[in-house]
Amino acid sequence: MSLKKNRQNGKRAIAYIRVSSQRQADEGVSIDAQKTGVKEYAKFKRMLLDEHDILIEEGVSGGIPLWARPVGRKLRRMLVTGKYVHIIIFKLDRMFRLTHDTLETVDELADAGLALHIVDLQGEPVDTSSAMGRFFLTIMAALAEMERGLISERTQMGMDQLKKAHKKFTQSIFGWDVDASGALKPNWIEQDVIDYMWWQVEINGMSLTQVARSLNKRNIKGKRGGKWQGSSVGRTYTNNFHRTRLQFPHPKEWGSRPWHRR
Repeated sequence: MSLKKNRQNGKRAIAYIRVSSQRQADEGVSIDAQKTGVKEYAKFKRMLLDEHDILIEEGVSGGIPLWARPVGRKLRRMLVTGKYVHIIIFKLDRMFRLTHDTLETVDELADAGLALHIVDLQGEPVDTSSAMGRFFLTIMAALAEMERGLISERTQMGMDQLKKAHKKFTQSIFGWDVDASGALKPNWIEQDVIDYMWWQVEINGMSLTQVARSLNKRNIKGKRGGKWQGSSVGRTYTNNFHRTRLQFPHPKEWGSRPWHRR
């Protein structure tokens, strides 16, 4: 569905707003804050921005390409009508998280005669209808993705260090408990279940789904009390972190079951 249309009104704008979590809302990118920002920008630029032309996407990650999001698809359908010339967003990461998605979409919009307006890009408004605006956006999008990558690397390094020290590195992990000092200790009842999963799949040839059904039938719950799925069984018993239980003494009764691994 091509965006190329004869644009009917040089002043008409549409706005896109996204909040994916309560944390983001608390940090100042709430729906109300974004609405206020795009409305004030439209008024300053003398654009026509009607209330029903402000599209709101909630609970969707910016890592999903724009046109693959539910409201993103609606945005595209509305742009295809040819009624709009301007698209307003409050911040770059409200519409994009990935550099290639940013650049491909901005080029597509430009080819269709659509200008993207960012109210706040490092404290300044940016209009991609100009060559300088598109250049600045390209640089900032690349820097933003690099920064997220560096943060992810630092987070992973921190998690790896916590794992090596047997400290809590995630909210919960089946097979392990956290003591008062934050140290991880094997939960041998859950470790028994993990070995049962391994035994049924690797030795007896059961499918992950069959093992999940077996656990649910026996009313064995996940760490947070949920039911087992084949995918969660696979992730649990193949987690290499369980090998570190060898650093801890086994209970006396360990080995009484055919699936117990030492």
